[in-house]
Amino acid sequence: MQLFFHDVGLKGANADFPKTIFGDIAVSDIVEHSPVHLKAEIKANLMAEFPDGWCNVWGVPAGAKSVIRQLKANDVMLLIKTTGGNEEIPALCHVKFFWQEQLLELSNFLWGSTHFPYVFFFKTQSIKLTWTQFKQDVQYLPKFRPAGNVYRVKGERLEHFGGPSGYVHHLLREDYETYAYNSYQVQENSPEQEYAEGERQVREASYFKRNSKLVKDAKAKYGFICQICEFDFGAVYGDELGAGFIECHHKNPLAEKDETYHSTLDDVCVVCSNCHRMLHRTKPALLPEKLKARLRK
Repeated sequence: MQLFFHDVGLKGANADFPKTIFGDIAVSDIVEHSPVHLKAEIKANLMAEFPDGWCNVWGVPAGAKSVIRQLKANDVMLLIKTTGGNEEIPALCHVKFFWQEQLLELSNFLWGSTHFPYVFFFKTQSIKLTWTQFKQDVQYLPKFRPAGNVYRVKGERLEHFGGPSGYVHHLLREDYETYAYNSYQVQENSPEQEYAEGERQVREASYFKRNSKLVKDAKAKYGFICQICEFDFGAVYGDELGAGFIECHHKNPLAEKDETYHSTLDDVCVVCSNCHRMLHRTKPALLPEKLKARLRK
C-alpha cells in the first residue's frame, strides 16, 4: 500500500465533493462515458467490486501525471479540503481500480471539464484529520504548503505507524488520537553506517544526486547552525522562515567524483549558503577547516 494526498482546495472541494466523493455515481453512467475499448473491462470490474451498482469517483489533473501514474489498486488517497481555516482532510479513498490512461469524456461528465482525466474508483471513508495533524504525522515541516498538487508520501515517513497500512488503520479507528511530533523522527546512525552516493543522472547536464537519507541524518546529527561561521537561519530570519534550514556539504564533493562511492556521516558537514559558495570557489573545493581558519584571521 502507498499513501497519496491531493490538495483540492476549498472552491473545488465545495463544488465537487458533494458530486462524487460524498455522492454516489452509477456504474452504468461511468461505463457509458468510458472509452469504447475499456467499457467491458470497466463494467466487469466495477460491478464485481460494487455489486449494488454505485461507487465514488475522483480525478486529478493531467499535470499530476508523473505522480498519479504510481497509483495502484489498494493504495490510499487523502483529499484535502483546505489547509487554512478548519484545515479539513475529510475523505479517505481506498482505491479499488485505476486505469492509467486519460478518461476525458468521463471527467467532463462528472465535473463539467476534461481537466481531471486521471480517474480512480473507491468507496469514500470519512475521517477527522486536520492539515496540521497530518504534517506532524508524516513528519513534514510546519511551513510546508502543497499548493494544489498531488503527492506520494514516502513509506519511511510512516514507519512509526507501521507503514502506510498502519497509518490508514490508525486514521480509521473510532478512538483516533492525535500525537505531537516536535521534529523529524530520525533514526540515529553511527559514523560507520555507509550510504551509497553519487548516482549519476542526466537532465540538461550531468550531475550527481545526493543520497537524501544521508542529508537528512547529517542535519539530525549536526543541527541547523553553520559549522564554519556559526550562522543560525532561525535566529536571524525567525522561526517561521528560517527554522530548520541549512545546507549539507560533502567534504569530497560529488561533482568532483567519477564513480559511485560510499560515504559516512563523517564525510559531510552542515553549512550556511555563503560558506557553501565559498567552499566551492576553488577546485578542488576548500576544506571546511581551512575556510573556518580564514574567518578567524
